[in-house]
Amino acid sequence: MNELDFGRRASEFRHRGFWTIFRQRHAAEEARRVRNGPWFWQRWLPEHTLVVSMYVAPERNLVGVFFGRNAQLGVVDVDTRLKPHQEAIEAALGGLRDEQRWAPGSLGSVWRVNVFAADNWPAMSDWMVTEADRFERAVTVVLGGE
Repeated sequence: MNELDFGRRASEFRHRGFWTIFRQRHAAEEARRVRNGPWFWQRWLPEHTLVVSMYVAPERNLVGVFFGRNAQLGVVDVDTRLKPHQEAIEAALGGLRDEQRWAPGSLGSVWRVNVFAADNWPAMSDWMVTEADRFERAVTVVLGGE
């Protein structure tokens, strides 16, 4: 992988090109997509009234996955809803190392990678989907049929 490329603005990131690669490599994600924008893609988990958000943060040179919010779907107060289950969700994930967290105590995962290098885009999209799958499985194990 290329070295991190700091000092570039988010507007320099070719998000359309990245999301094209994402869609080509993970066509099945389209059917579960409920919202997307230049920096994120949300996967719907209707059985838990949750969304898994996959995102690119160009100025921070990272990609990440977390349980997001989507008011149109009634996905609000996610942190409050999941906080009592966070320890069990993290255990189901196999734990989260501090360097994987975007903030202390957060229930999300990040990968620091040069997002501006197009040759990293296939690996970035694969990582995002793999992590989204892990997060979905973990919340399903913990919350069951909630």
